[in-house]
Amino acid sequence: MEHGYWIKSKPVYNALVWHEKATAHLIIAKNQGVLVALKLFQQRQPTQPVTLLYAQDGTDYAKTLNKVVPAGLDVLNSEQDLLVSLKNIMPNMRMGLRVYVAGSEGFIWSVAEVLKTFGVEDADIMKELTDTLARTIYCVHCKAITHNITTNIGKCSGCERMLFVRDHFSRHLGAYMGLMIDAESPGELPEIEEIYP
Repeated sequence: MEHGYWIKSKPVYNALVWHEKATAHLIIAKNQGVLVALKLFQQRQPTQPVTLLYAQDGTDYAKTLNKVVPAGLDVLNSEQDLLVSLKNIMPNMRMGLRVYVAGSEGFIWSVAEVLKTFGVEDADIMKELTDTLARTIYCVHCKAITHNITTNIGKCSGCERMLFVRDHFSRHLGAYMGLMIDAESPGELPEIEEIYP
């Protein structure tokens, strides 16, 4: 066995599959996450009710989605619109609902944050990562959240410190921890590499 370590806080994403014992299904997708939703329907057409919230950006899959989810499809123009729609429908959902989320990591954790306010635990949300590996980072110095960091070192959107992007992830914040990289030698930075395309 190779020597190494596994960081328990780092999220693990899996391919989405239907939950057999669900009383209803809620699929939430953005951008390329819609292809994951379509792949779910290729597995089988569930007999339980399905609601699909889709934030489109670019290619329009609405016509195709209408064929597979004729009754429960809501196509939104932005992630913000999708989150508002999610807040509106959640009070009507019942026990036995299974939630599936597909999209970028930032999108997945924005959805998880909304679901948490309705008592849906992180462990009860099935997640598949698509689109980009870009990270959201939390600055431990000024507490600002910075989105779409694709490099090992990123600039904080709050205090503008250069932060080392760690693998330690906070589900509560939906972000990786960012620590000032040049605290001991201001201005001296290691090579910045693109590692989360």
